Amino acid sequence: MRTALSILWLAGLLLALPAPAEEPHEAGHEHEHEHEEAVHLTPEVVKEFGIELARAAPGEILETLHLTGEVTFAPDRLYHVVPQVAGIVRQVFKEVGDRAEAGDILAVLSSRELAEARAALLIAKSRLDLANANLTRERQLYRKGITSKREFLKTQQEQIAAAVELDAARHRLLALGMTAAEIEALLRDHKAVDLSRYRLRAPSGGRVIEKHATLGEFLRSDRSAFVLADLSRVWVLLTVYQKDLARIRPGQAVRVEAGGIPAAEGVIDYVSPVLEERTRTAQARVVLDNPDRRWRPGMFVSAEVGIAAQKGRIVVPAEALTEWEGRTVVFVQEDDRFEPRPVQVGRRGLRRVEIVAGLRPGEVYVRRGAFLLKAELGKGEMDTGHHH
Repeated sequence: MRTALSILWLAGLLLALPAPAEEPHEAGHEHEHEHEEAVHLTPEVVKEFGIELARAAPGEILETLHLTGEVTFAPDRLYHVVPQVAGIVRQVFKEVGDRAEAGDILAVLSSRELAEARAALLIAKSRLDLANANLTRERQLYRKGITSKREFLKTQQEQIAAAVELDAARHRLLALGMTAAEIEALLRDHKAVDLSRYRLRAPSGGRVIEKHATLGEFLRSDRSAFVLADLSRVWVLLTVYQKDLARIRPGQAVRVEAGGIPAAEGVIDYVSPVLEERTRTAQARVVLDNPDRRWRPGMFVSAEVGIAAQKGRIVVPAEALTEWEGRTVVFVQEDDRFEPRPVQVGRRGLRRVEIVAGLRPGEVYVRRGAFLLKAELGKGEMDTGHHH
């Protein structure tokens, strides 16, 4: 009996002893698990970063059709520069790849045809001057009764013919590319002008993409010496198969992509009314502004065409989504906290996606600038790892 009481007393004493202290290493891990995955930003910083917020709400998703195509020159911005007179190339000022502005001299030719046309102008001017002098003299003589009316009228007719001849010579030079100012300068001082010199000028600004003029070469007046292209605007021609034609029409929004180039957005403005006989396909045209010239004719492209609008429970811009730790997330705001909220994506459309789980109506989320928050969150993770 005494032994049993001793055992019970010893067991009670052990239970009363304090538990051993937690190892510092384990406590550190527990604190690490409690690390908050969020970015804290003041409204001023949000504005400075250009982060845009929106409230989660229903919206429309554009069902898309995938098409492929090619970038081409805009025909109204492609310039075939043809000399208006035949001649021998004496100077060349532009090479393939050079930029030319409207009015720039591309090449200089020596042209017999132009020399003859200019000489004809000078001869016509000389004849008119003589005819004017004769008419003035005959008019005075006729008034004094010294000459006959017949002689006066004959002289008057000669003056009219000389004026017509000069006008015809002037218009011929205008047709050959001379300006009115250049013609007047020639008439004032023809000795200062090389009658055979023809300046081939750029009709508009653009890049030289072809050159067919070399020193000493004879250029005809019916062939392009240069081809210039203004690439500030290009066409994208999309291939539309017969089965998809009923779903494609002008006015539809298009997102165009090519490898390594930021996507561009445009609108279908034309669908060809006939099919190409060999491939049985039509073409849909998209006109793209191209200020930085990144879209180059000949590029193969893919495109998403918005063809039908559908309602979605919650719809957000595609750029609001980002990947974090292997999950698709949307950054949600709570006061000054922005946390990556895992979401489930439903239907995808042109530039917008449906969220079917993870985001509630009315919640404020980051619609633009999620990549900045992801970068900040990544820096925080790195800092935590470093201190550990």
